Amino acid sequence: MTQSRLEAALTVFDDPTAKARELLRLHRSWQSTSQIPEPVRTVVARAWRRQGPAGDRRGHLGDAALAERRDRAGALASVLPLLRDRLLPLAGEAGNELVVSDDEGYVLWVSGPAAVRRKSEELGFVQGARWRERDVGVNSLGTAMEERRPVQIFGPEHGAEEQHAWVCTSAPILGHKAGVPVGVVTLSGSYRTAHPHTLSLVSMAAREAMDHLARAHDGDLRRLALEGSVHRSAAVPGGACRGTIVVDDAGWVASAEGFGVGERIRLPAALEAGLAWLPGLGQVHAEPLDGGWILRGARASAELELRAGPPPSVVLCAGAGVTEIPLSARHFELLSLLAAHPRGLEAREVLARLDSAQTEVTVRAEFSRLRKRLGGLIESRPYRLTVPAAVVRP
Repeated sequence: MTQSRLEAALTVFDDPTAKARELLRLHRSWQSTSQIPEPVRTVVARAWRRQGPAGDRRGHLGDAALAERRDRAGALASVLPLLRDRLLPLAGEAGNELVVSDDEGYVLWVSGPAAVRRKSEELGFVQGARWRERDVGVNSLGTAMEERRPVQIFGPEHGAEEQHAWVCTSAPILGHKAGVPVGVVTLSGSYRTAHPHTLSLVSMAAREAMDHLARAHDGDLRRLALEGSVHRSAAVPGGACRGTIVVDDAGWVASAEGFGVGERIRLPAALEAGLAWLPGLGQVHAEPLDGGWILRGARASAELELRAGPPPSVVLCAGAGVTEIPLSARHFELLSLLAAHPRGLEAREVLARLDSAQTEVTVRAEFSRLRKRLGGLIESRPYRLTVPAAVVRP
């Protein structure tokens, strides 16, 4: 999100009323012909193309669900005082309201002049409402989520005519590692209050919020790494430890010893304490920490069951855990070959047993993909399974 990408809806020399009149002509032309006129700004043209059939599909949360979403959006709530401090004075002076929404487009907090809030309530732009593009048409909140950059939508650039009296300026608050929105901050008010500088101010406030979240997340990872070091020497039930990884609840790595991993690993949605199998890692013993996990490599007994399907899959049984992983037909064929040759096969031997034309290079590439999915279950040189396997056919 850089200053060079900012594109205000109008300049300081534009007359808002005349600008709105010209945009209304373009909007009605688009509505009647489904063709987007060339003078329409590029970011707006993309949004109009995405909008699809008109209609109001917005969701709305009750009080209990809204409170639950606010609790879930803890990171966003932590920067709310900063956003209010930076933008509410401007909002009050310019006759705008400040709106903060979550990662799914639900409005969680609204602040600002009562007169502006009453008018936005008539549109349904209220706490608990969902305002993505596919819900209410083109609007700055939804478009900023789609574009993942600051956006100003002026008057008839909005998809729905009921929103044409407004100007809205939004910037996404992006997670500093994943780069996906954790929320959106918006200033909105009468189109007569439109000013190009608003886009820069909202963008800078969002950037400051993102920097704050980045520092907080880095601090959380350092805390987890320290906590993990205290637990690292504990014994692993069911087998010898072959390395440890400390991660937060989203899989971001705080520390790693004995494993070659990147910044993040994929955690199962329902990870529980005890033995688990993780793609790319293999068998681990998971122990919960405050805000994360310590994962210790475990050499526990396991078995594979190759199911021909359709669709084909492999089922890993390890301890009390059962994990099913879908396979392509080619990967099922490769694993079946290894199951039939427990002592292992070289790439040229695998190639000689395949039905369709392949090369040794493509065989190695397929096994590389399989090993990333199946962790420590496949060894190379020669390729072989590290656990017993059986093929089940219908």
